[in-house]
Amino acid sequence: MSFGDLIDGVFRLLRANARALAPLLLVLAVPFEALSAYATRNSAGLSQVLSNLADLQNRQFSLSTTDLVLSVVAELGIFLMTPVVAGVVCRTVAISYIGEQPGSRQVSRLGARLLLALVVASVMVHALELVASVLCLLPGLVVMALFVLTAPAIVLEGLGPVAGMRRSWRLVKRRFWPVLGTALLGGLMASLAVSLVGLLPDSLAALASPHVRAVLDAVVGTFTEAFEWALVTMLATLLYFDQRIRQEGLDLEVMAARAR
Repeated sequence: MSFGDLIDGVFRLLRANARALAPLLLVLAVPFEALSAYATRNSAGLSQVLSNLADLQNRQFSLSTTDLVLSVVAELGIFLMTPVVAGVVCRTVAISYIGEQPGSRQVSRLGARLLLALVVASVMVHALELVASVLCLLPGLVVMALFVLTAPAIVLEGLGPVAGMRRSWRLVKRRFWPVLGTALLGGLMASLAVSLVGLLPDSLAALASPHVRAVLDAVVGTFTEAFEWALVTMLATLLYFDQRIRQEGLDLEVMAARAR
């Protein structure tokens, strides 16, 4: 599939499975987005920033220690939920890709072993990306591309974390540059789409009072986080299918049957 085909496939799958995925992704995102919004409720909004331009010594809006801890907990929660979401979305795509309509209960049935494998693999991949990025930007991108198919491999082949990473490496290394380009462009498009969706609500929130802004931030953050999760994971899953079809003649019906 070309990049255009992959992006078109992502949005087709998103529309077709919104009813099954939206409740799950929103439920997973809302507690951490609400916590993050509460922790940053006293940060300066746009009106406050403008009013403080004449008073450069005003420092009333820095986070307290408690709010800083809450913010870190929220970010950690989002980090740990991301591989769980990847598992849910991978199952959804596998079942939907051959024309079936999965339900929320069906796609959320991930066993404890798979969930643990997804979380451990995510931590390991991000650790490798961090180490590589310290050396230079390019090694970090290389690591990202080589392991971008880890979650689909774990969920759809029932692999452990290390085996899933090895599987991703083997699938990507034969077509590294096309996969890297697709992952970068897809990630950029996902970030742009999420920014556009949240642009107007974020602008309105910046003008509101702190408590109203916190509520708006929580609502907007929940929807944009769920949207970004779905876009990025669907793209990775379609990339996985594309590599297996190209290299191994994957039978999608067999793969979907395993995911059910």
